[in-house]
Amino acid sequence: MTTTPDREPTLADVVEQIIALRGDLGQNRQELNDKLEQSRQELNDKLEQSRQELNDKLEQSRQELKSEVERWDERFFQFQRDNLTTARTIIITAGSVVILSPVLQAFAPAIQTVVSRLVGVDVAQ
Repeated sequence: MTTTPDREPTLADVVEQIIALRGDLGQNRQELNDKLEQSRQELNDKLEQSRQELNDKLEQSRQELKSEVERWDERFFQFQRDNLTTARTIIITAGSVVILSPVLQAFAPAIQTVVSRLVGVDVAQ
């Protein structure tokens, strides 16, 4: 604006000033848009990085959980195999006792006589 203290601004001066302000405003708007776009891009990058980190941690947790479930499954099935072996042993032992007890009762006097003779004790006493 080319005003001097002794004269009032003219319409041309005001228009010139408005044009300069509009140019500054346009430049400021573009700078703000650029900064906004840059901030938006940085935020998107950070969000994507955070999302990827969370996905990685979630996948790691899934793998750990899967591994733990497999360990517990193996423990359970080993426990079941051990129980089955114990049950079979008990059943075989009980069956053997039931089947062999009459035989052992029948041979008990003969076994007692043989053992007594080996030891040297008289059975008739």
